[in-house]
Amino acid sequence: MMGGFIDLYTEADTFLHRMDPRVKIVAVLLLSLLAFILSHLYLLLALLTFIFLLLFLARATISRTAFALKFVLRFMVLIIILWPIFDPTGTPVLASLGPIKITEPAVWRGVTSAARVGCLATVWYILMFTTSQRDLVRALVKMGVRFDFGLTLAISLRFLPTFGALIDSIKDAQRARGLELSKGGLLKRSKNYVAVLVPTIVSALRTADTLSLALQSRAYGARADRTYLRDLNMRPSDYVALAVLAAILVLPAFAKFVMQVDI
Repeated sequence: MMGGFIDLYTEADTFLHRMDPRVKIVAVLLLSLLAFILSHLYLLLALLTFIFLLLFLARATISRTAFALKFVLRFMVLIIILWPIFDPTGTPVLASLGPIKITEPAVWRGVTSAARVGCLATVWYILMFTTSQRDLVRALVKMGVRFDFGLTLAISLRFLPTFGALIDSIKDAQRARGLELSKGGLLKRSKNYVAVLVPTIVSALRTADTLSLALQSRAYGARADRTYLRDLNMRPSDYVALAVLAAILVLPAFAKFVMQVDI
């Protein structure tokens, strides 16, 4: 399950998959900024609808999106529940229990914050769903990020799903030996998980050693300049997408910060 959440990329022939990954990174940043600029619930819901439309156009299947979207939905519900408890300002008071007051403005602020979180999480999810790890790292390097950092990110993205699957396998093996990982108190469960933690650490060290030898055998770092089998090139459609996204951000920002319009 962990591997499925991290390794989200699904190959498909859509305009989002074909888009230059640098454009997608910039698009995600612009839409994230827009989510922070907008303060009204109906505008955030409109933005969330637009993002879900992009997800639909990317041909996201239920089997690939269910776990990630359920995680986001649970977090949104948690925000809606907890926000009014820790922000009791405003009137009218809908309910009270001792010092805890639930007010109507606080409820709406919680819903608005949850919608904003939904926008942020879903738009980043689209980036991971439509961009391979290789293209994502190459885009970051082309945008000025050091190749060493890009390689580190690529290795992390590559092996996190592997270790997620490894942990699941170790858990299954320990359960087959009669180890109860979910029973008992917190201290007992923590001790039981040592049987999972130790093999995982040993496997991680072995993998790191093997990876180090593989990099050395390929003379990594011998030359400062790097070449690529497939380079990234912007197409006219990428420039059009950038212009449209810039307009989507600039117009609300101008209205809010220059025209002082409450949006």
